[in-house]
This record gives sequence, C-alpha cells and structure tokens, in this order.
Amino acid sequence: MLKKNQRLTAEKDFTRLFSKGRSFHARGIGMRVTLNKYGKPRVGFVVSTKVSKRAVVRNLLKRRMREIIRPHISRFRPQDVDIAFMARPEAAKFEFEDVKMVVLQLLIKSGLISPEKT
Repeated sequence: MLKKNQRLTAEKDFTRLFSKGRSFHARGIGMRVTLNKYGKPRVGFVVSTKVSKRAVVRNLLKRRMREIIRPHISRFRPQDVDIAFMARPEAAKFEFEDVKMVVLQLLIKSGLISPEKT
C-alpha cells in the first residue's frame, strides 16, 4: 500500500495532470507525468470499465500496479512528480510479470528511474 501522501486522489490533480502532463505509452498501459509543488512523488491509477466490467478485475490491476511502484517510488528522479497510470482493455489479460515489465518500461522510458537498477 502506498502512503497517503504518495497517492494522487483529487479530481483537480488528475485534471491538471491530463491537461499539462507528458504522456508515455507501452503495451496495454499508458502513463502521464508532470511536476508538482509538493516535493514528493504522488501516483494515481485509472482503470475504467472499458478495461473490464468486473470490479474484481479492475481492482486487481490497480493493486498489481501499486505493488510494482511501491519499492521504486523513492528512486524517482526528480522527486516532485505526479504520475497517473491508465490501463487499456488488453491489460485485463496481463499476468503480474507482464504488468511489472510494462510499468518498469514506462518508468525507464520517462526517465524517472535508471535502467540498471530494475
């Protein structure tokens, strides 16, 4: 579980992120990144009913992404970023290792973590 101050939950924060953030895409998952004024990273997850009608599947995908991010969040450079991960319908079929590979690929692609420590 992410700490409360590491979560992105407010609608206004998501709106700002989606309007001003830089986007990165990989197979089944997208990511938006922008700087924040809080000096610490905050992460949010968006898994709509287009991914799956079943809440169990959507929540499983969010839990997997959250668990993959948790050990890496202290390594983000810069530290003052807001990040949103958006799942696409094909992500509903991913196993944990597939989700991990894609999320880490996005973090490296965006320059938030270095590739040698994954």
